[in-house]
Amino acid sequence: MNKFLKKINILVCLIAFIQISMNAQNEVDALRFSELDWQGTARFMGAGRAFGAVGAEFSALNVNPAAIGLYKKSEVTFSPVTISIYKNMSTYNGNPVPAQAIKYNLNSAGIVLAVPGVSSTLWKKIQIGFGYNRIKNFNNTFSIEGRGSTIGYEYAHAAEGLDYRDIDNVKIWSDEMYYAYEYWLISPKEGSFSSYYPTMKGLDILQSSSVTQTGGIDEMIFSLGTNYDDKLFLGATIGVPFINFTENRTYMDTNDNREYENYHFIKFKMNEKLSVRSTGINLKLGIIYQPVDFLRVGVAFHTPTYYGNVKDIFDRELHFEKWEYVDTLFHKGTSSYNLIDGGNEFKYSLTTPLRVMANVAFFIAQRAFISAEYEFADYSMANMFSVDYNFTEKNKAIKNKYGACHIARIGAELNVSQVFAIRVGYNYISSPYKNEINDGSKHYASAGFGFRTNHFYSDFAYAFTISKEKYWMYDPLFVNEVNNQFITHRIMLTMGVRF
Repeated sequence: MNKFLKKINILVCLIAFIQISMNAQNEVDALRFSELDWQGTARFMGAGRAFGAVGAEFSALNVNPAAIGLYKKSEVTFSPVTISIYKNMSTYNGNPVPAQAIKYNLNSAGIVLAVPGVSSTLWKKIQIGFGYNRIKNFNNTFSIEGRGSTIGYEYAHAAEGLDYRDIDNVKIWSDEMYYAYEYWLISPKEGSFSSYYPTMKGLDILQSSSVTQTGGIDEMIFSLGTNYDDKLFLGATIGVPFINFTENRTYMDTNDNREYENYHFIKFKMNEKLSVRSTGINLKLGIIYQPVDFLRVGVAFHTPTYYGNVKDIFDRELHFEKWEYVDTLFHKGTSSYNLIDGGNEFKYSLTTPLRVMANVAFFIAQRAFISAEYEFADYSMANMFSVDYNFTEKNKAIKNKYGACHIARIGAELNVSQVFAIRVGYNYISSPYKNEINDGSKHYASAGFGFRTNHFYSDFAYAFTISKEKYWMYDPLFVNEVNNQFITHRIMLTMGVRF
C-alpha cells in the first residue's frame, strides 16, 4: 500500500510539473482574456478613447452603448489600416535584449442606421448599429538571454521520489523525466536512489528564451439606442467577442563552456505552442444625460462576459543533447533526442469580471470638447470551470493574485475649421496585481487629425503605449525574474460615409 501511495504522489508531482511548464488553463489565461485594451476607429483612438459621453462614434458603442443615441445621420465606417510597431526590451540577470516586430490588422468596421422616432412624441430618433471593434490586441514579441541557473532545478524537484533503478518502468517514469535523466539534465544525489540535483548546478550556463504572441479579441456588436428630446440618450449593446490567441515560446539551456564538457550535458531546448479559440457573449447598458448644452454625463454597465467553450490546443517538443564516449579511447561524440507531445486539447469555461464606468464631456462653442472617463474592473472576480477538471486551486490563485483595476481616460478635439479637426488623449491603466507582486500598469498617449464634410470623412491617429511587467521563464522558485518593458507605436486610418 505504501508503495502504491508513493507512485500516486509521484504521478501527481509530474502532472503538476507539466502544467507549470505549459502555463495554460490557469490564472494567467483568466487575466489574459479578461483584460481589455479598447481599440477602434482613428478618431476614437486619437482622442484618448474617451468618447463615452461625447457619443456619435462607432467604437464608443463597445464602451457606453448610449453613444449610439447621439447619431443624427446614418453612417458606414471602416478602418482598413492599423500598423503596430513593437519595440521591447527584456533584461535578465543584468543582460538587456531588444526585440521588435511590425503587425497589421483591421481595427473596426460597422454601420449605424438613424431612423425617425415615434411621431408626435419627444422620442426623436431610434438608432440601430452593427459591426465589430477590436477590444484586445495580443500581438507582441520579446527575447531573453543571460547567464545563470538551469531549468534542471525544476526537473530535479519534479523527479524527487523517483527511484532511478525503476527507470524502465513507464508507469513511474514519464518519457520527459526519463530523457531528463538520460541526457544529464538531472543526476542522482550521492548515496541516494530517489533524490536529484541539476547536473549543471552552480555552473554558469547560457539561458535563452523567446516569446511571440499573435491574435486578438474582436467583438461583434449589435446595438440599439434612442434619443429623448436631445436630453436623454439610451443604448444597449449585445457583444459577441471572439478570442483568437496563439503563443509560440522557446526556452533553451546551453552548455557553451568547453571547460564543462565533462558534465556530459550539452543542450536542452523546449518549443511550445498554445492556440486558444473561443466565442463569448455579454450585455452592455448605457445612459447619457445632457442637462445643459455644454455638458454631458454618462454611465455604463457591462455584464461579465461568458466564454462557454474555451478551446486550448497545446503542442510541445523537447530536445535533449549530450556528450558521450564513443570508444575505449574516450573520444567524445554527441547524442540527441527529440520528444514530441502534440495535439493536446483542453476545454473549459471562463467568466470575466463585470465593468462599470462613468463619463463626462464639456463642449466649447460647438467647436471643441474635453472629455474624461473612469472605468473599474475587479479581476479577482474572473472564474474558470470545467466538468473534466477541478479549477478550485486556479480560482483561488485568481483571487489571491489579482484585484481591482482603475482606468482613467481623457481626450480632446478641436475643430480648427469646418472640415479639419485635431485630437489628443491620454490613458492610465493601473496594475491588475495585488500586493505589488508584479507591475502591469500601462500609459497610453495619442494624437490625431481628421477631415470631415457633410457626407464623407477620413481620420488618422497615432498612439503610444508603454508598460513594464515581470516575467519568469519557468517556475519562479527556480529562476530569477525577467524585467520586460513593452513599447508599442500604432498608426491608424479610418474612412466613413454619412447619409
